[in-house]
Amino acid sequence: MTNEQMTEVRTTYAEHGGFRFAILALDGGGRRPPTLGPASLAKLTGAVRAVTTQTIDALAIIGAGRAFCAGADLKNITEATTADQGADLARQGTEVFAEIAALPLPTFAFLNGLALGGGLELALHADYRTASVLAGPIGLPEVRLGLIPGWGGIARTLELLGPQAAAQIVVSDSFAGKNLSASSAHKLGLVDAILPAKDFLTSSLNFAASVLAGDIAPVREQRNEDWDSLNGVREKLHTRLHGSAPAPYRALDLLQAQRPGALNGTGGPYPDMRETTAKTFGGLLISDEARASIYALQLTQSLGKKPAGRPEDRPLPIRSVGVIGAGLMATQLALVFAQQLRVPVLMTDVSQERVDTALESIGSELDKKVQSGRLDPKLAETTISLITGTTNKADFGACDIVIEAVFEELALKRAVFGELESIVRPDTLLLTNTSALSIEQIGSGLAHPERLVGLHFFNPVAVLPLVEIVATPQTGDSALSTAFELAKGLCKTPVLTTDSAGFVVNRVLTRLLCEVLTRVDAGLDAAVIDHALDPLGLPMTPLQLLQFIGPTVQLHISERMRSVYPDRFASMVTLTAVVKAGLPGLLDENGGISPEAAALLPPQRHADPELVRGQILRALAEEVEHMLREGVVAGPEQIDLCMMLGANFPFHTGGLTPLLDRSCDAAFHSGLRVPSPQRADLEAYQNQS
Repeated sequence: MTNEQMTEVRTTYAEHGGFRFAILALDGGGRRPPTLGPASLAKLTGAVRAVTTQTIDALAIIGAGRAFCAGADLKNITEATTADQGADLARQGTEVFAEIAALPLPTFAFLNGLALGGGLELALHADYRTASVLAGPIGLPEVRLGLIPGWGGIARTLELLGPQAAAQIVVSDSFAGKNLSASSAHKLGLVDAILPAKDFLTSSLNFAASVLAGDIAPVREQRNEDWDSLNGVREKLHTRLHGSAPAPYRALDLLQAQRPGALNGTGGPYPDMRETTAKTFGGLLISDEARASIYALQLTQSLGKKPAGRPEDRPLPIRSVGVIGAGLMATQLALVFAQQLRVPVLMTDVSQERVDTALESIGSELDKKVQSGRLDPKLAETTISLITGTTNKADFGACDIVIEAVFEELALKRAVFGELESIVRPDTLLLTNTSALSIEQIGSGLAHPERLVGLHFFNPVAVLPLVEIVATPQTGDSALSTAFELAKGLCKTPVLTTDSAGFVVNRVLTRLLCEVLTRVDAGLDAAVIDHALDPLGLPMTPLQLLQFIGPTVQLHISERMRSVYPDRFASMVTLTAVVKAGLPGLLDENGGISPEAAALLPPQRHADPELVRGQILRALAEEVEHMLREGVVAGPEQIDLCMMLGANFPFHTGGLTPLLDRSCDAAFHSGLRVPSPQRADLEAYQNQS
């Protein structure tokens, strides 16, 4: 493992408040946050050992730039091809951190910025921790990456906080992608003091000197010893994951192994926890789930910052926005535009009553956020003042951007844009939020179709970060560049797609639902079919997804897909019957098949869930291959990004295509997986004593 981004460790000495300090600064170079690979850990080891403890009173560690430490060098560690290599890295980090913890003098970690993974583990090995008020995120994201904290972080968190809080940080929050702010870390007890960002080092040295002088004794809360709470965490995990992601289970195992009197599977005491942790880390590092998860993280970071397909043209200014429609999606769009862009937003609909209802809904949503403490009251007032309504489309003449979010009917959308084009300025960008219709057909009657772009948001708009930007052959570069800039201003991740039916997310999900519902139509047990994908750990079952989307909407999308791809998207008898019956879906409130839906189904017969799962995944692989051949997106990475950010597909599946690689012997990412002999030896390796 040689491909490492080096972090230097610079040692300075300072006398402050009558005490002598050795200050170790982690320097990632330039704007890059410090990370720790084998060579960087060796430099840290050398710096610690070079300090003459007899000549100083304390040692402090800080980041040289705006970050404390981002943890392990992920690019470097994924070069490991054996569990032994991963375990060696865990041992190396554990050893140097243990040396810091064992120093015969007080140690301090000054968190000047983000402290993630191994960075937080390093800080936890110090005796005391300060954090800048602006520091963050702070957390242990390893479980989300298919790993565990491998450098002693589990034991140190457990020692500080007790099992319940440790499980929350190490397992639950990590898997959900949640990290802590400085103030949250302080409340939990991970940090001893929050200090101003300005002159943070000086303030931290003041704090340290006061501790050394005995003027300050940081209060550590009595830790909660509720070990039984870990059983509840495991039950929730299994309900959500069905065993699909090993990392959270292994992290819980390591927490429970440290319960006083805990016995291993053979009835004996657990061996040395450092070595058990190292072996567990090494095994997980070469697992499919870890490789997929790290790929997912790098994908969301790289393509989020530099989306494929953005033209070089300068975007047009966005000083005002118009929204056509006042339904659920239009209302969400208006609120997000006002909150993120801080520009006037004008809404319209067919009646003043509908417009007023939309404005009331927006006001109510802002009030809820204020009441819950998630939004400053003054900011809420400013936001609502930016949103106005009208029934006169002539008022849209001054808008820089107008987006329609009316009913999914081609003739209606054409009529909306036909009327708008005679009202708005020649350079106004026209956007449609259609989920399935052809953008080119929507704009076929426009005099200037080059300024029409599809901008497909996902429900709920404020939560899901994806926006599919849909270009037609007529779309101009200026319009496309402005659409990308708009997505950036809205804090959304854009993915450029061609003007093809369903774009990315709806095409994949509709193929999935089609495979499920055609089997239900054929009389296979609907409940078994619905849960056949449970072992993958997807966010919801297919029939729950159908319930969320709504049968009417999904039938409309399905019919559109069938009209374009009749060989792969069949007509769905059951879905049509559900829509005609006015049912919300096939499920009852407990997730089972409702009696009303059951009455619409053909006689049920046995279904083999494993067989069904394989068939569905092979169908999805086929659809992805078609999408790539058609050039719908630049590559499989864009499909994965869409499925993660628009459909909540998890990190441990890498979105979609890494899952298909390991489930269907597809080859979308030939170099992502570790060769199979090493994976086959995982369980035996981790069980070694």
